[in-house]
Amino acid sequence: MTKQKQSTAHQFWHLLQLIWRLDPMALPIEFGKSLFTLAGPYVDLGFLGLLINTLQSNRQHAPILIIVYLLLRIAIIAGTELLTKLATDAEQNVSFLLDAATTEKLLAIPYASLDDPDMRKQYQAAQEGITYSGGIKSFMKNGINAGFNFIIALLVAGGAVVPAMMTANNNLHGWQALVLSPWFFAVGFVLLLIIVALVSDVTMDKSNAISQRIFSQINDSNRAWTYFSNYFNNYSNGRLVRLYHARPMLNKITGDQLDRDTALTNEGIMGAYRYQSLITLTTDLLLAGIYILIGAKAIWGVLTIGAVVTIVGYIQQFLTASSSLFSQFKFYTNMVQYLQYYVDFLNRPELKDMGTIPVEKRDDDDFVTQFHDVSFKYPGSDEWALRHIDLTLNIGQRLAIVGRNGSGKTTFVKLLTRLYQPTEGVITLNDIDIQKYAANEYQRLLGVVFQDFKLFAYSIGENIATRADYDPQRVQESLHVADAQDWVDHLPKGIQTPLTKALSDDGVEVSGGEAQKIAIARAWYKDAPIMILDEPTAALDPISEYEIYQRFDELVAHKTAIYISHRMSSTRFSQRIVVFDHGQIVQDGNHSSLMTQPGVYRQLFNAQAQYYTEDKIAKERQNANTTFSVS
Repeated sequence: MTKQKQSTAHQFWHLLQLIWRLDPMALPIEFGKSLFTLAGPYVDLGFLGLLINTLQSNRQHAPILIIVYLLLRIAIIAGTELLTKLATDAEQNVSFLLDAATTEKLLAIPYASLDDPDMRKQYQAAQEGITYSGGIKSFMKNGINAGFNFIIALLVAGGAVVPAMMTANNNLHGWQALVLSPWFFAVGFVLLLIIVALVSDVTMDKSNAISQRIFSQINDSNRAWTYFSNYFNNYSNGRLVRLYHARPMLNKITGDQLDRDTALTNEGIMGAYRYQSLITLTTDLLLAGIYILIGAKAIWGVLTIGAVVTIVGYIQQFLTASSSLFSQFKFYTNMVQYLQYYVDFLNRPELKDMGTIPVEKRDDDDFVTQFHDVSFKYPGSDEWALRHIDLTLNIGQRLAIVGRNGSGKTTFVKLLTRLYQPTEGVITLNDIDIQKYAANEYQRLLGVVFQDFKLFAYSIGENIATRADYDPQRVQESLHVADAQDWVDHLPKGIQTPLTKALSDDGVEVSGGEAQKIAIARAWYKDAPIMILDEPTAALDPISEYEIYQRFDELVAHKTAIYISHRMSSTRFSQRIVVFDHGQIVQDGNHSSLMTQPGVYRQLFNAQAQYYTEDKIAKERQNANTTFSVS
């Protein structure tokens, strides 16, 4: 057996183990469903054979046989209906449990793993593949059932054919006795199986090679169609298509993609068909050999007519089950490869919080954080995102970290919040390595707003408090700090108004600026001693941004505040300004001292200074008020 086939077999086995772990009853139920589904045809064939023999030998027993058959048939129908329902429920349950396990795992693995390019690629391939293969439910309903059907058919056919063929007629002599002897049948049957096995080994190896090649190519196709589907399902994209007359371009791209997919699919189907048809041919030859032996035994009186009818019927059932499995083998193999991602993902090591030290409870928020020669590379990258960072964050200090996009500001925050660990160097809190603190204890000290923050489709109050039992008064205070209280108060349900219509028809869609204000209010609600705003106002105009920083600074009191931005509105309220460029600290000082030095800070501030003068702000506010009163 080749390495690839071993890999596929192992993947299949690992998926069965995953299903068993998620729901131990799922596989037995699926097997029971297959057993009862196949029981009907087998009972029919067995009954027909017995009935023929009974009518030939002892007709008075026929009515009893018919009654038993009818009762058994009723029981099989009832069992099939029950197990089909149980199997459908089990498939749905396993799908839900897999989603839940995946979500739990996403929360349990190190955050840095989410930036692993290989993991992202595997996850995307799995998601896109599931769109077209049906996922774990389809695998259980079709793939596993096809396998169970094949196993059951093989056992039943073998259990009927082998004992029958091992019978002998002692009245025969010469070549007839030789041909119909049990050992001749056994040797011939084994030889036929060996031939089929050898042909199958070679052809499945070739078919799998084609399947692997097509699978690697079809990932790009799946990605393209997933993108097209998501793009066209978003009605807001219709504006771009119409205003820029992009329909011909989209039609051409999708048409070309369809042509490539058609050629790829045809290549895969025809390539696999050539080898699968060879397996079918050899299997048919095996069956032909068995039929010849069965016919010979029937002619010379070794088997009854009823036995022949039953055995031939069972072999036909086996042929049907084999054809169903092998005709879709490539599809099932692709499903296994897509789903293997979940096995690998759920086996990834989880985040082990090595820290055990509780953070000291202090009323004065006396926490000093220091970066000691810290450097960092992202997973899978050879480039340094940060290099040799030495920085002390003093108690109660207003610190602005500025720099152009991509200079390392957000990476700095991710290290500070323990979402990542330094590649080199150490970060300390009150002279203790932050990795030695219990993670939940340490992160309680931080109120953070990232530039790529997310909101829940829950109420505004729940979004701000990130809990259901929130303090309404504290929520209102947080909205005031974020300059969102008036807007929220005018909503029909106030802070109980749901965001978006994803879960509630009476939800509200908020603008980017309004969403950022809610995120800022969330950070304020937490009441952490260290507040970090990582470009949370990018969707706001410079005047609104300036006013939010001003209000936030007035109310931050004795807390340590870190403002991170490539815009200069935050620097007017900062006692210290640190400038990042290409992952390094290139300037450190206050506004006055940095403006006297040539460098990045003065360039950035001079380019944006028009927005942050008191006269400009007053004029803009007067214009806004005049416009509002006239309208």
